[in-house]
Amino acid sequence: MRNLIISIIVFSLILSLSGLSYGEEITQLSEYVSLIRGPVNGAIIEKDDARLVLYGDPSGKMSNAEMVLFTHSRRDVVWSGRKLVENGAISVVPDSDSENFSNVEQFWTDFATRRFHDYAQQGTKILTKPMKIGKTVRDGDSFFWKGIPVKVIETPGYTRQAVSYVIEVDDIRYAFVGDIIYGDGKLLDLYSLQDAVKEAKIGGYHGWAGRMGDLIVSLRKIAAEKPDILIPIRGPVIRNPDEAIGLLIQRLRRVYENYLSISAGRWYFKERYDILAARVLGPDPKVNWMPWAEVIEEQPPEWIIPISNSRLIVSEDRSGFLVDCGSRRIVNELIKLKDAGKLARLEGLFITHYHDDHTNDVNACLDEFNCPIYATGPSVDILEHPAAYRLPAMTPNPIKNIHVMPEGHKMRWKEFTFTFHDYPGQTIYHDALLVEKDNAEKIFFMGDSFTPSGIDDYCLLNRNLMHESTGYFYCLDLLRRIPSETLLINEHVVQPFRFSAPQLDHMTATFAKRKALLAELFPWDEPNYGIDERWIRFTPYGQKIKSGRTIHLSMKIFNHSDVPHTFTTALHLPAGINAARTFASITVPPRVEKQVDYDLDVSVSANPGTCVITADVEWDHWKLPRWTEAIIEIETQL
Repeated sequence: MRNLIISIIVFSLILSLSGLSYGEEITQLSEYVSLIRGPVNGAIIEKDDARLVLYGDPSGKMSNAEMVLFTHSRRDVVWSGRKLVENGAISVVPDSDSENFSNVEQFWTDFATRRFHDYAQQGTKILTKPMKIGKTVRDGDSFFWKGIPVKVIETPGYTRQAVSYVIEVDDIRYAFVGDIIYGDGKLLDLYSLQDAVKEAKIGGYHGWAGRMGDLIVSLRKIAAEKPDILIPIRGPVIRNPDEAIGLLIQRLRRVYENYLSISAGRWYFKERYDILAARVLGPDPKVNWMPWAEVIEEQPPEWIIPISNSRLIVSEDRSGFLVDCGSRRIVNELIKLKDAGKLARLEGLFITHYHDDHTNDVNACLDEFNCPIYATGPSVDILEHPAAYRLPAMTPNPIKNIHVMPEGHKMRWKEFTFTFHDYPGQTIYHDALLVEKDNAEKIFFMGDSFTPSGIDDYCLLNRNLMHESTGYFYCLDLLRRIPSETLLINEHVVQPFRFSAPQLDHMTATFAKRKALLAELFPWDEPNYGIDERWIRFTPYGQKIKSGRTIHLSMKIFNHSDVPHTFTTALHLPAGINAARTFASITVPPRVEKQVDYDLDVSVSANPGTCVITADVEWDHWKLPRWTEAIIEIETQL
């Protein structure tokens, strides 16, 4: 006890002499180990008048350290160690993640274009400027610092590449585990886990929390080390590692079983979903699979012509009305139908959603067939300005002159009645069209939102919100309100299908249960923060500007909480870009999106190329540094 008291006194004196006055909480964990709690945690091991730092210094006031150990490269945590490295500390980073520390300019240069047609679905919390690497480490490496052993364990899951450090000091076995756990049995979010699953031959876009199996393996590897204390990079210190890890694995499995049971992906991937289940739930997994909807085995009615993942509605006078146009192949098939006398003219084009496989060649279609375009209100802006958004599977091609149809608006076309609907299913910006032929079939064209096996929410980056009146709760309720005999068409599924009332109730109840499970899993006051990466976002996300000009940039904040919150934001501007203000504060009511506007001046001397603006956001007890970003491509003034 006497040594511990002396250590605390000495440590406080060192902080005082170094000018360190933390607003953050400081905890002495043992004789040589202390913890600074801030937006991220910073652990300090003191010995022989030297410091080994884990993660960094969240106060930014520590003057020096001998070495800083980083678990992964996300910019929202790495910022806390940058100053120490710039002041001479040796940075230790995972070898597999080193490119994301050192080659970040190339990432952003490439990403300005690569963000379109993006199906890899990886997060973009990448550093905006490189950090000097002093040492790289791999799984199984070990080294000593001042006689203290440091063991390296590879722990991917929350990120693709990550390590944890097991350090035994003061007769206590510490595990510094990065972001693979947050407090007792929690995780910061699920969207960061989106990824391909190679064993199941499923790509990143379809890989809902695809690294969950990897995360569970990593958690077990840490548990096998028998640590006394876990120190994650965020959240409280964990003094009951086995219990916390067991609880997190249990919660992850419950969420994943719930997801699998009503997933649309099972229709497409069939037995591959058994592989997904086994990776997370273990051998002989028990999944409460929903029985498939009633599938009408014959082709759609004769007045509907499937063309790839589009559908052509043909009237009795051979006029046509097209649903989506994502490829040149579709345009070519329309031309063939016209040349064969089966299509007299194209009189309209309805767009279900912005994904490139539904929109990429809309303009090519208009070049051949000059016809009006229709969409509902919430979808129009992203169709007209795709570069302003960062979402999956974007086309770079803007679509202009869209006829904006109000929710529920009816339109008579030939022998059909069309009813236009906002339908935020597969993605937040999504439409549907109810087509009723006189004295004949009723068809609900719903884009990609359902298959006969369930809900099409396998890409977490699509923003499938889970509030009662939004997302799939809204979509399921609308399916109850359309005529009961209506057949459903997903343009990737040739056969029409129909859900029974009990199936609609089952999907609704399962989705509601998932929200409750996510509320237990996440530390947020509302679980939608953990599945919605874009609850705070810049718009436009990307833009090009000549040096010497002024650009307009807005930050949109959606308050998922049940109560109003006052959000404080701070911009981080790259060299050559200036603003009259970089701080702002805005109060946002519950379930509402509001925005803060900025005018940014691009200096005539600004270097041409791609640069990145990031922003901090704070509210309540949350502080999220460098949380969101926008891309500016600066062109030289001629």
